[in-house]
Amino acid sequence: MKAIQTTGKIDAEGQLFLDSPIKGTLSRSVRVIIFLEETESDVNDFLGQISQYQQNPLISAEKLQQELKQSLTDAGYDSREKIIDLVQDIKREISQERQQKQK
Repeated sequence: MKAIQTTGKIDAEGQLFLDSPIKGTLSRSVRVIIFLEETESDVNDFLGQISQYQQNPLISAEKLQQELKQSLTDAGYDSREKIIDLVQDIKREISQERQQKQK
């Protein structure tokens, strides 16, 4: 995968337009990551959300365990073996992602 850094603008309809064409590229689908400059209002909104979140009471460890168990059961992970397989699959995916990042 190749990374190209450029600038652009997003119009009122949410469409992205680059400030200049990217030379030497072919017409194809691409992934886009957009970094927006944060305004003081954005930061204040974020801090307000944190403050509001902190006012929520924490759930007990027992309730968290019950809800996790129910969620796993609802998703089809209703035995110890299936949960172990799920954890092993996740570990494999993490390992593969790390290997890809090192290349």
